[in-house]
Amino acid sequence: MKIIFGLIALGIVVIIHELGHFFAAKLCGVDVESFSVGWGPVFLRKKWHGTEYRLSVLPLGGYCGMKGENAYRTALEEKLDYIPEEEGGFYSVHPLKRVIIGAAGPVANLILAFIILTIVGMGDYTYYSWGNKIIPVSETDNGVHYPAYLAGLQEGDKIISLDGKTISNFSEIQMYISTRAEETIKVVYERDGQILKTEMTPLLDKKTGAGKIGVYPFIPLEVGSVKKGSSAETAGIRAGDKIIAVNGEEVSNYMDLADILQTKPEQLTFTVQHETVQAQHTVTMLYRNDGTVETGMDWNPLTVTIPGADFPGCIGKGFTRTIGMVSLTFKSLGLLFRGIDLTEAVSGPVRVTVMLGEAASADFTGFLELMAIICVSLFLMNLLPIPVLDGGIILVALVEFFSKKQLKPSVLYKIQIVGAVFIAFIFIFALFGDIRYLIK
Repeated sequence: MKIIFGLIALGIVVIIHELGHFFAAKLCGVDVESFSVGWGPVFLRKKWHGTEYRLSVLPLGGYCGMKGENAYRTALEEKLDYIPEEEGGFYSVHPLKRVIIGAAGPVANLILAFIILTIVGMGDYTYYSWGNKIIPVSETDNGVHYPAYLAGLQEGDKIISLDGKTISNFSEIQMYISTRAEETIKVVYERDGQILKTEMTPLLDKKTGAGKIGVYPFIPLEVGSVKKGSSAETAGIRAGDKIIAVNGEEVSNYMDLADILQTKPEQLTFTVQHETVQAQHTVTMLYRNDGTVETGMDWNPLTVTIPGADFPGCIGKGFTRTIGMVSLTFKSLGLLFRGIDLTEAVSGPVRVTVMLGEAASADFTGFLELMAIICVSLFLMNLLPIPVLDGGIILVALVEFFSKKQLKPSVLYKIQIVGAVFIAFIFIFALFGDIRYLIK
């Protein structure tokens, strides 16, 4: 079901893209010979108003076939130095009309992202996080200390603001830091009631392209729930218990417990406080196949609710978030040239489909936001001035417009070959990454 959800979502994004080209072509006087939902063998077709509408076997988006798209090839075969004009042909309309047709697909994706984010902004959005107290990683990573440690942050410090932006939970720290790798950030924090200031520069995570400063959330050992039938429940631990010691060793947060769990103990004796009463409970530790431990206890997270806006407000919110996503995605493209691990950071169609499916099954709001991110990514990627992509079509049209002469079929052919090779390389690279992902 996750894969089906993912395919449907990805298909919608691509179909909207092709519909942008479709309506722009009709508007600009270019005949659309075919419009297909899906790829591969056609099992249902209907011709209407000069366009053959198709339903194809493979549910992987679709395509919009315009008259004369490959006219340069015919001209090349006939050894012509120009592309003959034909009524309703793609290369027969004014170059600026071709710019509109090329840009319409990406713009349609951007409009879809705006609509999605506007809808998301209408309703309340709830997520779970931890407080804004942190624990710096004091150890070194390959001989380099983490930025938070170098900035003098200590266990229990509370982050109040980053570059003047108020911080209220750990997720906000993550979101802010992740987009600012190798940028100096001003930090205001609280320690023992005293307000302090410092600066730090997040490291660039080569695997994800995100910024990191080396901090864990300070998670108090307050039991939020106990798994039914678990050893913790059998031992008598209840929701609301506060763990103050493990095997007689005082603990204050989850990282203290995690250090003890690294020794893979068979049993642990928890000293807990429930209201004014203290008690000890011995719990048997269970280990999953991947080596992680199952304590039977879940901690008490912070519930964060972002209230929805009224209709005018959610439109403004959707617009602001769309612009923010465009800026962030554009910034992320620049990271591709800064030495990150492309096999980890770049996702192919398989991983995108799986991510969409997982998001759809987990949280509808998260699913919509991921769709918006993919729409924005397609908007920017397709506008890159690379042959075969929409940006390449736009570039060629602009060259012809400013030079006031048509490019020769042989030149167009060579441009298309270069673009096809480049896209094939990217596709194979992404597919290789997907295969690695599936093997893992």
